[in-house]
Amino acid sequence: MLSLASLNLTLRFGEAELPPWLGSAMRGGLGQHMRRIVCYRPMQECRACDLAGNCIYYEVYECPHAKRGHAPPPRPILLVPPFFGKKLTFRKEGRIEVGLLLFDRSVQKISHVILALQQFGSHGLGEGRYLGKNRFEVERATCKFSNQVVFDRGVIHPDRLKITDVAEIAPVTDRHLQVRFRTPIELPLGFPPPPDHLLKLIRQRLVMFVNEYGKGEKIPDFTCRGSVKPTAKHYHRLIGYSRRSGRREFWNCWTGIAEYDFEELDVTGQWLLGVGQVLGAGAKSSFGLGFFDIIPERSTTLDQTKT
Repeated sequence: MLSLASLNLTLRFGEAELPPWLGSAMRGGLGQHMRRIVCYRPMQECRACDLAGNCIYYEVYECPHAKRGHAPPPRPILLVPPFFGKKLTFRKEGRIEVGLLLFDRSVQKISHVILALQQFGSHGLGEGRYLGKNRFEVERATCKFSNQVVFDRGVIHPDRLKITDVAEIAPVTDRHLQVRFRTPIELPLGFPPPPDHLLKLIRQRLVMFVNEYGKGEKIPDFTCRGSVKPTAKHYHRLIGYSRRSGRREFWNCWTGIAEYDFEELDVTGQWLLGVGQVLGAGAKSSFGLGFFDIIPERSTTLDQTKT
């Protein structure tokens, strides 16, 4: 249906002052340095280049239309940085964990991604780079599916990278769940999303990726019924940039924790919850929005008992 690889990158910073949200800066910096290492004709417009069809930079940053419809496609390489919510300062040294998703043939470009990130890190991130701050290096990359180290000390081990089909992702069978929205999710109607709406947002994101980088199978509908209550919620008004309109956009987003109680959840719904833990939910996946973790209620109870 859709092949993908999921990795966890450990970035080691020196002295740094990082903004509350890294999604836009990380995506932009990766693109700038990826173009530098792959482009044969940097003075030419991408859309006029006869090599665009086989260019990873064009596919990730410049391709204007999806295979279905006229909107820009979901991007085959996603960085998912952590969301801090406030400025994070490292006085001498610090580390953060960044997710990396690669779809379809982009999995073969992992060396390009790591090289571009290393180049990006040597220049620095955000405004702090002008003061000699915010420089980083990719210290390690670990495959989330194989739990093996794929990159360490400048060496890539491609044989340790496990590629998984989205159809093989394990379902979530628990009916009582705690969902932690660890990166902002766009929810104009407020937080948390009801059970059916959460599954709908996961399905919508999955459909876009399957149509663009998979085999285009129809994703079956789901049946669910349940309730949700928030235990923590935080509103964020994020600022993005639309390449289609050339204007700034303001996104109404939320992070937080919600407890879901499913009275009814069919097999498709269970599978979609599992997929959501990998792909996230909702719009703007390219900026790392909409990613969450699921904790079964019984695990939360056990942790509280131990405490």
